Amino acid sequence: MSPDEATGAQFAGALLGGALRLKRGEDVIIETWNHTLPYATACVVEARRIGAHPILWVEDEAAYWRSLDVAPSVSKWGGVGRHEWKALAETDGYVFFPGPADRGRFRSLPNSTRGALVGYNDEWYRRARASGLRGVRSIVGYASDAQAALWGVPGTTWREQLVTATAEADLKQIQHDAARISGKLRAGKQLRVTGANGSDLTMKLRGREPWSDDGVVGPDDLKAGRNMTNAPPGSVVVAVDERSAEGLAVANRPSFVPDGRLEGGQWEVKAGHLANAWYTEGQSSFETTYQQAPKGKDVLSFFSLGLNAALAPGVAQVEDQEGGAVALGIGGNQYYGGSNRCPFVSWIVLGEATVAIDGKPLVDRGKLL
Repeated sequence: MSPDEATGAQFAGALLGGALRLKRGEDVIIETWNHTLPYATACVVEARRIGAHPILWVEDEAAYWRSLDVAPSVSKWGGVGRHEWKALAETDGYVFFPGPADRGRFRSLPNSTRGALVGYNDEWYRRARASGLRGVRSIVGYASDAQAALWGVPGTTWREQLVTATAEADLKQIQHDAARISGKLRAGKQLRVTGANGSDLTMKLRGREPWSDDGVVGPDDLKAGRNMTNAPPGSVVVAVDERSAEGLAVANRPSFVPDGRLEGGQWEVKAGHLANAWYTEGQSSFETTYQQAPKGKDVLSFFSLGLNAALAPGVAQVEDQEGGAVALGIGGNQYYGGSNRCPFVSWIVLGEATVAIDGKPLVDRGKLL
């Protein structure tokens, strides 16, 4: 998983100089696992080139899994120590490469074990916001060979796509589009999505504040409590009226959900609820998870528009961020200011779709207007 020197430098520059706007004299923590260590060390070099002070934290994959075998009482060691909280409070920037590489094994752990391993997350983000930390999460961390095999994508190609879409993202344009589109979604009353493949879905907007990931953590983001961005970036999401969606949505991009890959999704929606769902691939997997989900699982609850023109179509984990791509989601939308608190979420993605707000075009066959 090693980038060449030039690519690694461009990628690291996009994270530190682009997303974090790291300055000379500032401090930055770079957290990584073995499978992303070459990308993390490129960030160390870039931080020093800027004149900043990096600390590299490495979690070893083998030691992680071995710890679960020899120290199964995860609650005793799975949290955050005082020294890490102190470091978090003192740093200016944070670059995060998620792990472990074996995501399938992690998801197969008992709920109690996984809860003990990640139970500190809310407190971590609370403290990060309180200290004004600027953070970026690199999706390359998810692009391990093990995860690639689960989703049926070539790992090397996947990582190259993510690196390219990070390094070549036009952050200025993404910021401009995010602000413009957010304003239209905030002020609009009705949203319509159509496509040449038969898609035709309408839903109401309720004046809710859209959530945008424009790839930069700036002063306005910190003021609003949005201190983490993703790399590659590029989406605007809004919670729609939970009782309003009507019509048919036909996906022409895959959806990479935790349980597997979904292809060829078709959703029939009535009065805001999913009436029927069909897939050309992954039908049984979707149905198994969907049937086990609690109340609220069938509500069409959010709309997302991708903004990253450097992102190829259908890239795993960021399939919704392709420039002009539309994602429609069912299940919980409380994270985006909606009223549905269901823990289940699933989505389909439409490329080359046309979007209009109150009859005025916003996207024409996948092109942002």
